[in-house]
Amino acid sequence: MDEQLKKKFQALLEYQKKDIELRKLNLEIERDTALAAVNKYKRLFNEAKAAIAECDSEASTILEQYGTLVKYIEENEAVLESFEQSESESEEDLAARVKRLDSLKSKFVNAEKKMQEIESRAKSACKRRADALKSGKDAQSKHNAAREQHMQFVGSRSGALNKIKSELAELRKGLDGELYREYETLDADGKFPPVAPARIGEKNMYSCGGCGIGLSQNENAQLLSRGWCRCETCHRIIVKL
Repeated sequence: MDEQLKKKFQALLEYQKKDIELRKLNLEIERDTALAAVNKYKRLFNEAKAAIAECDSEASTILEQYGTLVKYIEENEAVLESFEQSESESEEDLAARVKRLDSLKSKFVNAEKKMQEIESRAKSACKRRADALKSGKDAQSKHNAAREQHMQFVGSRSGALNKIKSELAELRKGLDGELYREYETLDADGKFPPVAPARIGEKNMYSCGGCGIGLSQNENAQLLSRGWCRCETCHRIIVKL
């Protein structure tokens, strides 16, 4: 590898080293236990909010069913009253009247059962809503506390974070444009780190320091002749400085 190309790769490797530092610090922030708590209590709060909305919707349905049932009972009571006030003109008429009264009695019994079911559902919905409201407030309180704790943690790392970002920006100025574009492309494809060292193996044959796969004879020849190659397996840039 000629000296000018060697300097370009050394600069890129120095940039990558600093980039790895930044990623490690960001990963530390992402894995903060307080952040995990923030996400947990946010999920619990949203679940409670959804439960309250579900209970409110169910309450509307219950009220509608209750109104329909009340109307049904009132209509049947009016029919019953008209029967009670009228007089039978014959035995057949009396028999029919008795049969209709028995039918109305059965309807009232069923209506009473439905009313009891509605009452039970209403009590259950009210309890679930109260529980959801309580758990939602608790989750919101704990979410705010965890968020404050996480922000303090981020603040304690902000100095180091800004320092590394500033150093990366400065190092980027000295990078070869074509190499850096390739670096970004590989990074976007999930091949990080994009630049990997060549690792010597058996019979002086090299392997990729990124994916660990042995390099072909052609790739080995390129390493020996110009000091770098592309891994045919993971496409990383392999260098032998």
